[in-house]
Amino acid sequence: MSRVSSSQYPATIIVTIMRQIVRFNLAILLLFTVKSAAAYTSQDCIDCHKIGSSESALQISIVEFNASIHGEEAACRDCHTSVENQDHVTAPGSRGVECSSCHEQENRHGWGSNSGTRPQCYSCHTRHGMRSKDDPLSPVHSQRLKETCQSCHPRECGQTDYLSWLPSLQVASHNKQDFSQVFNRANCLGCHQGKAAHGMQEPITDQTCFACHLTLDGQNKLLGYIHSKADARHQPGVMAAAAVYQVILGVLVLGGIAFFIRSLSRKPQPRSL
Repeated sequence: MSRVSSSQYPATIIVTIMRQIVRFNLAILLLFTVKSAAAYTSQDCIDCHKIGSSESALQISIVEFNASIHGEEAACRDCHTSVENQDHVTAPGSRGVECSSCHEQENRHGWGSNSGTRPQCYSCHTRHGMRSKDDPLSPVHSQRLKETCQSCHPRECGQTDYLSWLPSLQVASHNKQDFSQVFNRANCLGCHQGKAAHGMQEPITDQTCFACHLTLDGQNKLLGYIHSKADARHQPGVMAAAAVYQVILGVLVLGGIAFFIRSLSRKPQPRSL
């Protein structure tokens, strides 16, 4: 059996000591990494980001968040998964949230748009005040859809310009066939259905406006436009009608002025005895 010479002892001892040092450093690094991640609780986030805090310019209403669906079920880092330590203050992309990690519904709203930007989930559902769609305070509640949709679609929600308003005389709300339903243009989902919600084509409400006015892929089924706009390129008929109305109004105004001036300049006829 061979023995280790005395000259080999120093090298063996040094190697052993170095191994122990490396293990110790790794253990310390792991301990601090776990502690750093675990130290970020929801309360830590609230302390920095609540309204009135001097720690961050990004602030939220804690009352609104606690009243939301997420306030009851989710912690901050359940959504903000990339926030682990102080580096998130300067790290790019740390504010990003991927809703599909919990929600199966994919956001395809505006995929056919050429604007270069699409609405995100929070564009309709808000960032920290998400509520059930049946909650009257929810921005996607049927009574608040017009208010929510008009932030991106003002013309479709009634904020039309002068020329577009003139030829848009139409029945805004009517009952046909099923008298248990109320057909109202303020209920955007009644016609646009899943296309207006998450960009999907299937119906998501019991409203049947789309059966007459709009196909599920967004094509107009009837002559004329529900959301008219005086646009010579996309809606030339509306533009032509607006031009005709302008001519008619001009003739009426000029005729009225001419009649008024003529009546003032006409000499009074002498009365016969």
